[in-house]
Amino acid sequence: MRRLSALALAVGLTAALAAPARAASLPPLTLAPQAVAINSLYNGTDLTVTGDVPAGSQVVVRLAGEPETFRMKQKARVLGVLWMNTEKVAFAGAPSVFLVAASPEAAAAVVSGLGVPGLARTITVESNDPDKAALLAEFLKFQQAEQLYLENAGQVTLGPDAGDTRPFTAVLRLPSRLSPGAYAVEVLALDNGAVAARGQATMTASFVGAPAFLADMAFGHGALYGILASIIAILGGLVIGQLFSGSKSGAH
Repeated sequence: MRRLSALALAVGLTAALAAPARAASLPPLTLAPQAVAINSLYNGTDLTVTGDVPAGSQVVVRLAGEPETFRMKQKARVLGVLWMNTEKVAFAGAPSVFLVAASPEAAAAVVSGLGVPGLARTITVESNDPDKAALLAEFLKFQQAEQLYLENAGQVTLGPDAGDTRPFTAVLRLPSRLSPGAYAVEVLALDNGAVAARGQATMTASFVGAPAFLADMAFGHGALYGILASIIAILGGLVIGQLFSGSKSGAH
């Protein structure tokens, strides 16, 4: 089910971000790693995508997480003095992560249309504020500041034409805040600024080790997780209290 939803997301993004529905299909892509293990030491990693595109093409590579609804609070000035949270805002259909990388000679305007600004056509803003475009612009800016939406998320290297094809290698830097789930990886081959061919693959991410244990406890055994968290917090407080009281005694 996750694989299908990730591939469906890739198709939806392609349609929404100006890639033609009848673009030719690329040969199968190779991902390394195809599955990312998120352990307690995970701090981001590189995803390498290799494959072939038509000779003479430029390349755009996109990685998108499954669509989510981000719920946030809108700040406004109250009584002309204080900034406070006033209304709730929801951004529906926004990918959890969206990374883009392009070959050096790809036209900047084309890459921008296929990148983060193009998400404005796929995300729905739910708010009483009539200026939804401004809210969406702030949301995209926030996601970029969080390193979750990036247009320069890696490098794409093109090899020389070999007959009718051209090999490429793309290296995307995955964020440290990667969540478990399926991620759609899409490669777009550009010919004179237009998408002539595309290919898709799926990468998965999952918790392992201590993060997997904690996630299982939190979502599968909520009551026990809450009790253990409380006990750990109390013990931590006692240890810190002893350390500080010992340092004060030593000072005298």
